Amino acid sequence: MKIKYEFTTETKEIEVDENTGKLIKDLDRQDYNNFKKETRRHYSLDNAIDKFGNEPADKSSDLLENFIIQENIAEHKEKLAKLNKLLKTLNTEQQQLVHSVFFDRRTLTDIAAEYGLSVVAIHKRLKKILEILRKKF
Repeated sequence: MKIKYEFTTETKEIEVDENTGKLIKDLDRQDYNNFKKETRRHYSLDNAIDKFGNEPADKSSDLLENFIIQENIAEHKEKLAKLNKLLKTLNTEQQQLVHSVFFDRRTLTDIAAEYGLSVVAIHKRLKKILEILRKKF
């Protein structure tokens, strides 16, 4: 049985007996599976204890971080509310186009086929709507 080893500069093949080859392939497969398991694990560090039994250091940085996150969330909500108001100022057809593109995630090709227009025409309409929203925002 031949086993292939790939290095950055070259690839080598070596001849080994059947049992050794199966063993090497099995070990490679186990290595691959273990690596995949490790990339899927997620641990919470909130209550983490290191290998010596010590709890994490000062939590005041966590408080500051949470404050900043809360501030960003509040700012984000304000922007969303403003954007929602601006979207309501658009006419019905413009609102439908924005909703189709950004909320329904439809392609411009699908929308163009539905309206019986070219993709370029839909793109120009969308560009005009976005310019209006930018100016008002």
